Amino acid sequence: MKQVTISQISKYLPSRIVTNQEVEERINLCGDYIPEGSLERLFGSKERRVAASDEQVSDLAAKAAQPIVSKVGKENIDLLLFAAACSDLIEPATSNIIQSKLGLTCPCMDVKNACNSFLNAIQLSDSLIKSGMYSSILIVNGEKLSDAINYNIQDKEHLQKSLAAFSLGDAGVAALMQASDDSSGLVHHKFFTIGKHWDLCTILGGGSMYPHDVSKNYFQGKTSLLRKLFEGDMLANMRAEIKVGGYQIDEIDHLVTHQVSMYTHEVICSKFGIPKEKSINVFEKYGNTAAASVPLALEEGIHSGRIQSGDTVLLLGFAAGISASVQLLKL
Repeated sequence: MKQVTISQISKYLPSRIVTNQEVEERINLCGDYIPEGSLERLFGSKERRVAASDEQVSDLAAKAAQPIVSKVGKENIDLLLFAAACSDLIEPATSNIIQSKLGLTCPCMDVKNACNSFLNAIQLSDSLIKSGMYSSILIVNGEKLSDAINYNIQDKEHLQKSLAAFSLGDAGVAALMQASDDSSGLVHHKFFTIGKHWDLCTILGGGSMYPHDVSKNYFQGKTSLLRKLFEGDMLANMRAEIKVGGYQIDEIDHLVTHQVSMYTHEVICSKFGIPKEKSINVFEKYGNTAAASVPLALEEGIHSGRIQSGDTVLLLGFAAGISASVQLLKL
């Protein structure tokens, strides 16, 4: 059976660049809670992209996907998967809107699992293509996380819950999944979920729990508890999956992990025993872009020439819920 690979990958970044200083000044309008330089010290970020107010999640995804659609042709895409934490609406699925904007006629659906959405879509594509149901699957992503940031901080407790939101940024990414003509492709993937910790990282509004409470439409997280969970047995289990996939640590050419903070990035490199120079990190430029972060870093690695044909790439995902993923990709 042939492997399934990422044959095309592209991105879209909003033109507006917002610096940490701008974010800190906006928070400080509500009280002097954030000293200058705090965000870079806490997260390691420097700036992020922010979409225009009239730019929808579907616009980010469609703009990221358009180069791929133009290159391969609309008629050569069998299935469209929208995979993101964000969405245009609750109903219908955002993939329908993107299908219309791209002028496609193929079936479409949404894949939603917080920051692991895109990686879950890769897993799903692998199975669907190997089953023979589809031969060419376009995964699209758009994250407009700037809408989930609450700058109206009430007190220090509220600030603590909202702090991680100030590292969020907007982006769009797309990838085309197809059967490989050679030995390249996905060679191993494993997902973990511990649902009992779902309340550690949330946007509570927009569903049946709080259908009409607009104050619940903002990101909040207990990031210190979340970090402890991931740094414990979860990382050890994920590291063990590399050997299960038939590889040793020193055979990994590049590490691409979910971009949460520079600190988290350093911890992962240390726990996995992978030198930092092998990792591809774009957090300083883009911040936390949720499910766009792994494919965004992968795209930059490929198109910069840093990732070469034949390289082995380790993709690591971490998400609210909580869930984690390990994928080994031979390019």
